[in-house]
Amino acid sequence: MIHGSLVPNITFFTADGQLDLEKTRWHMHWMFERGVDGLFLTGSYGAGPMMTIDERVSVYRTAKEVAGAFSNRTLIAHVGAIDTASTVALAHAAEDIGMDAVGAVPPFYYKHAEDLVLQFYKDLIDSTRLPVFAYNNPETSRFSFTLGTVRKLQEMGLAGMKDSPLDVGFVSRVYYETKLSGKPFQLILGTSKGWLPFYQMGIRAMIGGMSNWAPEIITALVQATTSGDMARAEALYVLMMDLSGKLHFTDSTIASHMALAARGYEPGYPRKPMMLPEASSPKYAEIRGWLETAFAQAELSFE
Repeated sequence: MIHGSLVPNITFFTADGQLDLEKTRWHMHWMFERGVDGLFLTGSYGAGPMMTIDERVSVYRTAKEVAGAFSNRTLIAHVGAIDTASTVALAHAAEDIGMDAVGAVPPFYYKHAEDLVLQFYKDLIDSTRLPVFAYNNPETSRFSFTLGTVRKLQEMGLAGMKDSPLDVGFVSRVYYETKLSGKPFQLILGTSKGWLPFYQMGIRAMIGGMSNWAPEIITALVQATTSGDMARAEALYVLMMDLSGKLHFTDSTIASHMALAARGYEPGYPRKPMMLPEASSPKYAEIRGWLETAFAQAELSFE
């Protein structure tokens, strides 16, 4: 069972577009030091669809090396790709490196019928001994999971699902049906939004992008929730929702780099065509103000 706060960590590149493993390594270590429980590697935040197979595998290796300095850190390699062969190749590499699990969004760009998506996951499940998690993200994959889809995937041996839309009816139905049946299947929230109410339902893990730039807040929220300090958990949850909403003024990957810069860290580069605003942009100072206020309200140290 996966617990706590994982992060869909961003991948860093150089100004000329090369993979910057040292910067990526620093960021992973920085987040682990601040209490993040695990990484979801080369997903949407992590620019997986913009990277070669070899680049993604090198990020898996880097994460395994960094996690070795910490205890009880979970590593999920996102292996989803536009085609089955690349997905399976990534899964094989993830298993060889020693990832804890793999996750995959359905094959994207083309709009595939359910039977083809089911075959895609069957091929992935059959290709590895690692637990396989589906990634429900219809905004990027053009495919929406239904209860029927989940049932069929469970019969194939799917270990669980990361869900990003968080439709209450869908998530609660999958959760309670699975619980009542006793099936070994885990739901993981694909965002920090919804953490507190879904935790009270019984979900125990999230993959939240805020940990890329404010892991201290997410760590404090999870610790308060799991320790039963609900007054603090509720206050932190409202604070987190407010801060998260403010940072949704642009793409989440861009916002993550910008927030790191606002905190005083060298933000590195996303891969083009993504680009950061010039360092002179007043938006950085505005973000810093939001962060300073949020950390003060949470009674957390701000660097």
